[in-house]
Amino acid sequence: MIKHIVLLNWKVGTSASDIDAVTEGLAKLPQEIPEILSYQFGSDAGIYRGNADYALVAEFRCKADLKTYVTHPSHQRFMKAVASPILDTFQSLQFEL
Repeated sequence: MIKHIVLLNWKVGTSASDIDAVTEGLAKLPQEIPEILSYQFGSDAGIYRGNADYALVAEFRCKADLKTYVTHPSHQRFMKAVASPILDTFQSLQFEL
């Protein structure tokens, strides 16, 4: 099992509706990409200063399934059209369970 974690920071001036579009777009991906076993995401709760703006946590059976997700046309379209235009920085990591 592979856990995939992504921390996102939005560009200054990103609107709430742009962030809502990210959430809506991500919510559609598990229906389109069967390799996703678990998919959770959302905005920072604002508890600690300096946190990322948004996070995604996903689980996949294996590294190959993660690679399929990353290169899947639905994920690529989402990134290009919705996330990338408002994305300032991101970090990701993967670990085996």
